[in-house]
Amino acid sequence: MLQIFLDSIKHDKKLFLILTLLFVPLFLVATRVSFAAAKEEKSPQSKSENGKEKQQSSFTFKVPVDVVVVNATVTDKKGGPVTDLTVNDFKVYEDGKPQPIHTFALESYKAIQVTDTAGSKNMPEKPRVESPDFTQPRFISIVIDDITASTHDNFNRVTEAARKFVEKDLGPADQVGVLLASGRAQYPFTNDKELLLDQLGSLYKKFNLGTTTRSSCPQLTDLQAQNIVRDVRDFSSLEVAIQETIICAHLESVQGASQAAEPIARSSAAQQYQETQYRNRTLLYMLRQHIRSLKHIEARKSIILFSDGFLFQDLTYELQEVVDMALRSGVVLNTMDLRGLYTTSFQASDSLGNVPIELMGRKQSLLMSDAQAHDDPLFTLAQDTGGVFFHNNNDFYAGIQKISNRQAFYYVLTYATPSLKADGRYHKIKLEISRPGLELTYRKGYYAPKEQVTFERRKKEDILEALQSPANLNEIPISFSYNYFQMDDSRYEVALFTNVSVRGMHFLQEESRHKNLITLVVIALDENDRYVDGLEKSVDFSLSEPSYEALVNHGFSSKVDLRLPPGRYKIRAVVRESFQSKMGSISKGIEIP
Repeated sequence: MLQIFLDSIKHDKKLFLILTLLFVPLFLVATRVSFAAAKEEKSPQSKSENGKEKQQSSFTFKVPVDVVVVNATVTDKKGGPVTDLTVNDFKVYEDGKPQPIHTFALESYKAIQVTDTAGSKNMPEKPRVESPDFTQPRFISIVIDDITASTHDNFNRVTEAARKFVEKDLGPADQVGVLLASGRAQYPFTNDKELLLDQLGSLYKKFNLGTTTRSSCPQLTDLQAQNIVRDVRDFSSLEVAIQETIICAHLESVQGASQAAEPIARSSAAQQYQETQYRNRTLLYMLRQHIRSLKHIEARKSIILFSDGFLFQDLTYELQEVVDMALRSGVVLNTMDLRGLYTTSFQASDSLGNVPIELMGRKQSLLMSDAQAHDDPLFTLAQDTGGVFFHNNNDFYAGIQKISNRQAFYYVLTYATPSLKADGRYHKIKLEISRPGLELTYRKGYYAPKEQVTFERRKKEDILEALQSPANLNEIPISFSYNYFQMDDSRYEVALFTNVSVRGMHFLQEESRHKNLITLVVIALDENDRYVDGLEKSVDFSLSEPSYEALVNHGFSSKVDLRLPPGRYKIRAVVRESFQSKMGSISKGIEIP
């Protein structure tokens, strides 16, 4: 599974294929139908002069205009939040050029809705201004990094801190989900304390206990190995590794010992570097996918990532993709250093027999630089999304409390991307405020996508993510009931009746018609979450005013027939509309017969 993740990251064009293969039967049986509401009447333009109907072309939606989201925290000289600024107090620049602000809001851990899918020409002349909404439920993801961890000594302390939080601090409307970065455990969001405590209590059985393999001769830090591979001339990384190798490989008596030791040191560094890169890339991919699965949940969403940290100098683009996805999804990323209160001084247990006395100081410097480098991405993830970076502290419960109770205010600004080229280039962001004496914190830039995402690909990715989401998406209300009858000794036909509410759903108004493309996907999973059967239905709506009003009042219903053997199943239904890319989903267990 890790190899699949890695390949999908290296070859983004294959990501779709890989994910689709997980549900290939679903799309092989996909069918396109027209609902009664959609075919109730024809457009007046659909007939020719002789009264014969022309074949209508399918309505095509544009890919939403790209927007850049910037979270900005503003504090006074005492560190207190400043909450009375207006849009007129801010100026935003991209690559040195001023940009008109599209939307502006003062928020506190709430969902963000910023996308203008009709295109830049429909952007409002004046930014919309929103106030914080404290009535939304909280969705808290506890994510434990068991991929890049250098040791698993602190995993149990994390689960105990999480159990304490659930017992003492979990509110009645709070939903908590638990996820291991390795994918060995993914517990859906729930507010059932008893269930959460039981899941956390058995989590130790799920941890990936295989830590990164690191060189023992010579002993290398991750940053040291990276510097050697990248030929960084820091006058310490390679030189210290060579001197250690001479001793640990017993090359002292060999003529030209340094020349003999260098290939060994470089080979060890390359192996360590490749494995850490593999694990780091996998972690970032997992984070991005998890955040994407939360995008269409209307709630105050936050993630608490427990991690040792990792090196990201060669993964800057992937790290910024995680930040950008979090900002677009209204997710605040909080990070907690799994190392707790740590020191970079040599410990009594450290094997230092291979380190010459004259190199002790340089070895110490390498350890300090490595520790700082591992902290940097955790700090970036938190700072750029408005979260908390909790580190150098062994009280993980206090850290969770601090994150949970924090009512930090921050401003969310968006503007349209001035350059729509999918060239992967980095664009600098600069914010200015008119009021003097205030401290401003915000993301300093973003990477453009490396390839243009088509409408069809975005739709399929959204649906696949929704099918695997740890929670029901609630932007579009959806419900279903079912009935079944026996076909033969081994099969039942299960009739699923779905109803989708379109209240609050926006339709594009064009030529006196209300238009939208709505897709419904229903799948059945067995008790081991394996796909059994499924179906996709899509409809192009092009409705007159009376038909549109009827659809708003009654919603639309659809019947889906699945063929299943006797047993227990989880039915998951996903609906997606194409004007604003809003989604809804529902999961329900059924038993046949």
